[in-house]
Amino acid sequence: MSQEEVEVDLKLVDQVVERIPDNTWPVVIKSVVANIVDEMPSEVVLRLTGTADDFDKAEEIVLNYYQDPDRRANLIIDAFKLLGVENTIYILDSLQLDKQSDFIATHPYETDED
Repeated sequence: MSQEEVEVDLKLVDQVVERIPDNTWPVVIKSVVANIVDEMPSEVVLRLTGTADDFDKAEEIVLNYYQDPDRRANLIIDAFKLLGVENTIYILDSLQLDKQSDFIATHPYETDED
């Protein structure tokens, strides 16, 4: 089955998106995109960047794409398709978003959002 044919449980996507604190999305996007780009075939990197091995530029392009808050659900859908549901949930769980949210709320200028 190709990635386009992978069925995604949209209710699960909505549940995941709802559980991610708003102030942690920059961390989520950065982490999930890094994992997606790590799994990218060189052909995809070539189409994105013009070279088959410029993963840093590919990551920058994909990060920019998902910065739009309207694409949050799309990020989770794409991660489910490309990384698998279990891997995506594991990545999100490893971020300890509840702790991140508390820290960001009390230290808003000390976060790493680049």
